[in-house]
Amino acid sequence: MNVLTSADLSADGAPLLRTGAGDEEEFLLASFSNVEIHATASDAGEDDDGEAQTLPHSGTAGALFVTTSRVVWLGAPVGAHVGYAWEMSSVTLHAISRDPAAFPSPCLYCQMSSPDVSEVRFVPADDKTLQEVFDAFCKSAEMNPDDDDEDDDDGWICDEDEVADGARAAQLAAHFDSMLQVSPGRENGATEAGQFEDADEDSLL
Repeated sequence: MNVLTSADLSADGAPLLRTGAGDEEEFLLASFSNVEIHATASDAGEDDDGEAQTLPHSGTAGALFVTTSRVVWLGAPVGAHVGYAWEMSSVTLHAISRDPAAFPSPCLYCQMSSPDVSEVRFVPADDKTLQEVFDAFCKSAEMNPDDDDEDDDDGWICDEDEVADGARAAQLAAHFDSMLQVSPGRENGATEAGQFEDADEDSLL
């Protein structure tokens, strides 16, 4: 994650895009106004109340930009900081979430491969734009495949049905595991005397 300052902004307040030849050049794919950010710091642990600590801008609204290589969020200055930027390749999963049990408002949920942040939720004021945000992330993600997952059929891009199916599969696996019982005497690989001896021929007749 890159913490942005005013030096990273253009004259109109938009993020400065990278310039260069070929793949180094960056283009804006989509931008969205009035998008709240909720980010959990991955290395901050918990505060005195046992709550996960968050970034200073967490819970505030700003502008979200999706480019050909990055995700950028800009808000009101907090000290010298005006926002954050992540390489799209560091977004290991993104999915639309509408479950109020998981989060009060519909949002785009992201898991991050970052030493600073583990999870980020982008919450548009108008949830009708949520699909557009998701589509922009998908387009950028397709342009920035993970080198280790090139043959993984974009398994890190999920829609709501895929997330729900994954949760149901995990519940079924846990249920089947609970049905399997091992004799206490064999949990550590112990065997019973005569367990593997040949059966008595008379008993087979």
